[in-house]
Amino acid sequence: MTEEFEGDKRAERTRLALRNAFFELVLSQPYGRIKIADIIAKADVGRSTFYEHYKNKGDLLYASLRWPMTVLASAMLPPSKVLDVQGILEHFWQNRSFARPILTGAARKHVNSCLSQILMAQLHNMSSPLQNRYVPVSAIAQALAATQLTLLADWLTGVYATTPDKLAKQLMLTSRAIAIPSV
Repeated sequence: MTEEFEGDKRAERTRLALRNAFFELVLSQPYGRIKIADIIAKADVGRSTFYEHYKNKGDLLYASLRWPMTVLASAMLPPSKVLDVQGILEHFWQNRSFARPILTGAARKHVNSCLSQILMAQLHNMSSPLQNRYVPVSAIAQALAATQLTLLADWLTGVYATTPDKLAKQLMLTSRAIAIPSV
C-alpha cells in the first residue's frame, strides 16, 4: 500500500468522523447553535484537522448534502428517471429525523444554496432550452431549489401526504415546467 493511498483512507476516515459528529449534533440541537468546537470535540479531531477538510460549518453541510441534492436536482433533466428521484426520496424518508431539521430550520438557506448551485450547473449544461431566456439562470435555479425543497419539506413534515413514487413524478413535472417552459 502506498503512503498516498493510506493518506487518502485516513482523510476519508476523518471526513466520515466529522460528518457523523455533525449529523449527531444536528439531531440534538438547532443547526444555528452548532459550533465547530462542538463538531471537532464529538469527532475527536483537532481544529486544524477540521480546516484541512472544510472551510466552515456550511461547507461541511454542503459536502454532506452534495450527493442527495445532485439526485434531487436531476428531477428537471429530461433523461432523468423516476426511480432515481424516488430512490433519493426514500433515502430522505428513512433519514427524516436528520432531514427535517435541515430542511425546516436555520440550515434551510444553506441547503437552498447548495441545491441552487447544483441546479445552476445543470442548467448551464442545457443549451437549447435556455438560450434567449429573459430570466437569469441563477433566478431559475433559485426558484427550482425553493420549489423542490418546499415539496420535500412539506412531505417529510406531514403537511403533504403522498407516496415516494408520486412525489418523484410531481417533482419531475414541476421541475421541468420551471426549467424548460414551453413558452
